[in-house]
Amino acid sequence: MNRLVSKSLLGLAGISFLLCSSQLAMALVPYNVAIILNSGSTNTIGFRIYVSPSGEVHYVDGRGSNQGKLSEKLTEKFFRDLKVAEPLSNLSIRQSCVKSVSFGTTTTIRLAGEQSQDISCPGNAKAERLENDVIAIAKALNVVNVPKSQGKPLPPQNF
Repeated sequence: MNRLVSKSLLGLAGISFLLCSSQLAMALVPYNVAIILNSGSTNTIGFRIYVSPSGEVHYVDGRGSNQGKLSEKLTEKFFRDLKVAEPLSNLSIRQSCVKSVSFGTTTTIRLAGEQSQDISCPGNAKAERLENDVIAIAKALNVVNVPKSQGKPLPPQNF
């Protein structure tokens, strides 16, 4: 009986540690940093791009992680479009969005505790502007969906 109680307490301590660790990991991404998340597909590796209001970016795709800086114009447009689209969780998406089973991806944006739905299926002009911003950001950084056979999986998310 004592062993059972000990194991239970040890298990609870481990779960508590994991929960606290995940809260700490979430705190590692500043509240004002926008996170672009691409799911990847059956055949490709997704990507994550962390964009700060200063234009500094950190990103990871199937080729590894890197950092860079976006133009002031693109950064300002992206954050202005994010502001107009708030709250991101209410951003409209197209309900009939058909995607390839093998190559279809989902792209979302997180900022200040909010997350959009899939902006690659925009349901209004606000979502369409954000989709275009994300395409421009990925292009400026040369971030792509790398084929799984040519890259390595993304590291775990810190949030």
